[in-house]
Amino acid sequence: MLKAEKRIRETIREHNLISNADHIVLGLSGGPDSVCLFHVLLGMAKEMALTIHPVHVNHKFRPGAAEADQEYVEKMCDRFGLEPHVFTVDCSALAEELGMTSEEAGRKVRYDAFFRVAEEVAEETGGRVKIAVGHNANDQAETVLFRILRGTGMDGIAGMAYSRQERRGSDDGSAFEVIRPLLDVWREDVEAYCKEAGLDPVTDHTNNEELYARNKIRLDLIPHIEEKYNSNFQEGLVRMAEIAAVDKDYFWTQTARLYEELQEPSSGAAAAAEQAGCITLNWRGLAGCHEALRHRIILKAFGEIGLTQDITAERIAGADKVILGAAGGKTVEFPHGYRLSVGKGVVRFTAP
Repeated sequence: MLKAEKRIRETIREHNLISNADHIVLGLSGGPDSVCLFHVLLGMAKEMALTIHPVHVNHKFRPGAAEADQEYVEKMCDRFGLEPHVFTVDCSALAEELGMTSEEAGRKVRYDAFFRVAEEVAEETGGRVKIAVGHNANDQAETVLFRILRGTGMDGIAGMAYSRQERRGSDDGSAFEVIRPLLDVWREDVEAYCKEAGLDPVTDHTNNEELYARNKIRLDLIPHIEEKYNSNFQEGLVRMAEIAAVDKDYFWTQTARLYEELQEPSSGAAAAAEQAGCITLNWRGLAGCHEALRHRIILKAFGEIGLTQDITAERIAGADKVILGAAGGKTVEFPHGYRLSVGKGVVRFTAP
């Protein structure tokens, strides 16, 4: 058994990523990571009665090459008796329309495709569905460094999780577990696996061009640090992420416990308000929490009513001032029409 396959299987087992009879919606770009994961999961399919549902997205970023990637994926799936779900979206046009970067548009399109297929599979089969993506250990190191450069807290330093529940969007209640079985495998081992298995994955030449911040980190910054300061820099970043992930898990466990304790009993009109997008917590109890927990409780409360992104440190600081009575106002506006307000011994989190 090759090194990459051995480590993937160990990661799946250690983190309980896949169970017998699972349906796996797999992002299959045609690159080394996704092809390696696809091939390993196919080998596990008979052992665990898995059903693999490959999903390929043609982002139309590279005319000609993008179509060649799609053809490669289609032929490889046909070779193994599978039919891929193929989506074609002009991500450059979408990025301009939505006012986001092409990277952000590409991610949105991919995950929209994954969720669409996952929902269809869940409805058709009634089985347990998971979404598998091919992030490797190098991707983890790059992600952690990217977040440090932008300014992040402990949760950001923890990097990408082996598994997490994700929703398609704040207005959509559907959620699926997204898993990363390659997260302990280094890129060189992935490429060695593909070579030994005769898979010949496609190569995206833009990965070797300094077009995006992530590319610059991978191609310029990390090699410079490894050459001048620490040849094991990426291993150090991954190790730091693992340590931070343990602390993150502890804090969120405590957050969940305190969040339940702070819930204000509701009935009648109050209960109806909560169902309509309002959560009420005990003000004195929330104000008395350590700020590390209070901040997470604020994030959790907003997450419960649909706000999961775009909450800045400045907004949290503003909420702190109101909750602790250091600000004249009693309300803090959060993104997308959400708000936090203090009054009559409670803190209310309301949706638009």
